[in-house]
Amino acid sequence: RLGLGNQESHNSPQLVALPSGYEAQKVLCGIDASMVLTSNRQILACGSNRYNKLCQDRIVSQGEPLPAADQVEEVLTFSPACSAPLSQEVIVGADIGTAHSAAINASGQCYTIGSNQHGQLGPVSCRASRAPYLVEGLQATRVTLVGCGDAFTLAVGADGEVYTWGKSARGRLGRKEEEPSSPRPVQLEEGPPSLVVSVSCCHGTTLLTAKR
Repeated sequence: RLGLGNQESHNSPQLVALPSGYEAQKVLCGIDASMVLTSNRQILACGSNRYNKLCQDRIVSQGEPLPAADQVEEVLTFSPACSAPLSQEVIVGADIGTAHSAAINASGQCYTIGSNQHGQLGPVSCRASRAPYLVEGLQATRVTLVGCGDAFTLAVGADGEVYTWGKSARGRLGRKEEEPSSPRPVQLEEGPPSLVVSVSCCHGTTLLTAKR
């Protein structure tokens, strides 16, 4: 998960090499993986690729089945996404959960990938998806921010609206537990209109920063 090409632990900062031609713009840390969003709007990732949450399986076209022998379970250095269509998209935002991840393309569409045990990918019937899934229920929304908790996902629209889906235990979704696997709006605290400008999800907790 450190991207150093080995399994060694370090108690001091280490300089990490990125592939030639890539420059880091934002760093995301998960429980067992790391991700970098680059200045040319691509994803680099390393660590556990469980359920292909880092998009490291070489999927050329959407819907193409991948033999188990070709599934990548771990990556020791920061590597570009290989799973279509995310490998071909301009990525403007992303986040990593425990066993899934989410990404936003330049058109404001939200994709999820990985485990769907608690409906964190969205309204799709599979228990997991190793191929990127375009989240249903957000077609009319231009997504600008996304966050992944342990088994839930949050998206923010361009007008400041907040949607959540996935595991609802202990108030994770911030709304009633009806249709937890479908993106549903969250009613923020009453008061003057506010615009959500940043999102941070960790395990079962979410923090939103808003300005009025």
